Amino acid sequence: MKLSQIAKITKAKANIKKDKFIKKFVIDSRQIQKDDFFVPLKGSKFDGHQFIEEALKNGASGSFSSKDINLENVLIVKDTLQALTDVAKYKKNLIQTKIAITGTAGKTTTKELLSFALSKFFDIYYTKGNYNNQIGLPLTLANIDKEYKYGIFELGASKKGDIEYLSNILEQDIAIITNVGYGHIAGYKNFDELLNEKLNISKPAQITIINENLKDYVNKKSLIFGYNDFCNVQILETNLNNDGTYGKVKLDNKIFEIHFPFFNLKIIENASIVFLIFKLLGLDIYKLPEIFKQFEPLKGRGNIEKIGNLTIIDDTYNANPNSVKNAIQTLNKLQGEKILVLGDMLELGEFSKEKHKEIGEYILKTTINKVYLYGEEVKYMYEVLKDKKQVKILEKEKICEELKNLNENHFVLIKGSRSMKMEEIIECLKGGFSP
Repeated sequence: MKLSQIAKITKAKANIKKDKFIKKFVIDSRQIQKDDFFVPLKGSKFDGHQFIEEALKNGASGSFSSKDINLENVLIVKDTLQALTDVAKYKKNLIQTKIAITGTAGKTTTKELLSFALSKFFDIYYTKGNYNNQIGLPLTLANIDKEYKYGIFELGASKKGDIEYLSNILEQDIAIITNVGYGHIAGYKNFDELLNEKLNISKPAQITIINENLKDYVNKKSLIFGYNDFCNVQILETNLNNDGTYGKVKLDNKIFEIHFPFFNLKIIENASIVFLIFKLLGLDIYKLPEIFKQFEPLKGRGNIEKIGNLTIIDDTYNANPNSVKNAIQTLNKLQGEKILVLGDMLELGEFSKEKHKEIGEYILKTTINKVYLYGEEVKYMYEVLKDKKQVKILEKEKICEELKNLNENHFVLIKGSRSMKMEEIIECLKGGFSP
């Protein structure tokens, strides 16, 4: 894509001295490389416009600006994010079939697993990391570099209107809703508003794949995954042993046994979605069990790590009530001494006390031997657990110290919301980081 083409798409006022080719769009001036195009965005702390000249000096072939500045190869637009979005809407047409994923928990793992499976057959394009918001999705689409048969995109939502806005940009052919729970509910009036926002992902789609709990909410054509016999793909079994996670799913009256080399019971639900996508696209579902054996999750999403006599389950990437219950189920199924380390679940608003107490009640039903808590909101869990379980609220360094002093073998699952940085406990156990 050349500067002149970008100017035409965005209807920019252009001062192009030399019509250069653009390698990729970048929003952080510190990451600029030769032939990149800089998109200055205004944030709460910085205005990217102050770094335009620096970006050009560092090799950028051009830049947007919403301020009328007289610099070579700077395209003047009304709104720089809208200009990036205009490019995104143009570039998305390079992808033949677009698949969008949302959900309270499991959307990133589903995206990664589906991308991994499809990449065995096709060169595909998909959301890297968690670029799933009003900046991340346009940036991802604007950087499509060629034609692809399939594209897989994660759509996140923290307030009313987010999914509808992102769907209007992407116009997905297939929509996936992994589940809907209380994560990020602080941005909504109530649960119904959050649910309706997630359901907006189905509006542009020709077909939607949904969790069985949503079957009464999606009016358009849908395929259902879950545990009941009315599901298009039925989960018959989920289990754990020391080698990882096992499951059985039934599709078209055929039973498939699947295995993943890490601990995460909900991965079987993510896998059932992949089965449905493969069936929908006319691909070979019989190859999936072997593909799944090779899959490794992103860091912080159930990875297993041995540190001394501790088997650490690193589930530190994020936390909400749904994903924490999944983590507790996973840990509880393991045979041996079990320790749960939990940080606050954030963005729950007025529901925080209720949901933290609910997790406490959930823990009481398990055989988990010991619980360490970190943060402010976890005090509501503590109220439920005290005198009934071995439970302490401690700072990270104290949790690390107590874990280091354990003499016997233990499974230790560590989880918390992203900003709680629970991975620091793992780094501390390795001797690298002192919280």
